[in-house]
Amino acid sequence: MWRFRGTPYYLDAQGVRLGLSKALTDRARHNPEVYRVSVLLGQLCERYHRAPKERERALIPPVELAQVRGTLSQCEQELEKLHALAAASQAMVDEAYRAFGLDGPDRHFRVRCDFDDLPAAAESNQIKVTRDRSARAK
Repeated sequence: MWRFRGTPYYLDAQGVRLGLSKALTDRARHNPEVYRVSVLLGQLCERYHRAPKERERALIPPVELAQVRGTLSQCEQELEKLHALAAASQAMVDEAYRAFGLDGPDRHFRVRCDFDDLPAAAESNQIKVTRDRSARAK
């Protein structure tokens, strides 16, 4: 059965996965796009729990299902905005590193798009995500 746990749960999990400090993760909570997604999904979760179920799948009339699709579409738009913000921030910071002749940091993440030219699988660098924060502190 689906249980939407709210932004803190998901944001904390991603912060840990990416090796981010708790303070930085907490500051990300105030992002308006994430807040809108959280509110919309909270409303959908309520609708899901009110609906009759068949093997944990909500049985929703077609008209109401169209509303659910519309709400999820709104969530997708917020997600696209977040992706664009992350990609723009990454590009700006990378440009600044290059301008000063500095090597960029080894990041635990990359912001990519389906339309980016991706290297062949043999050429791509595999990123290993660890929970060891001591390496990040150095």
